[in-house]
Amino acid sequence: AARVAAMKRYPAGARARGETGRPAVAFSLSPSGSLAGVSLARSSGHGELDAEAVAMVRRAAPFPRPPAGAPRSFSIAVGFDLR
Repeated sequence: AARVAAMKRYPAGARARGETGRPAVAFSLSPSGSLAGVSLARSSGHGELDAEAVAMVRRAAPFPRPPAGAPRSFSIAVGFDLR
């Protein structure tokens, strides 16, 4: 989650419109740590925020190789708050 959070960029258009939300993204990794799939699991109600949440995961890839037997499917929520 920290690796993905480090890739966060608040979209300028969404910021200008005062849009906030908490989209959730589901993603899975291959055994080598590359991104096997990513999708929006829950919408924030704002397309730009949803697209940025998915893009964050893509920018964070590749991930470290998961240990044998470790989970390879994840879901994270991304908070976009104007403070």
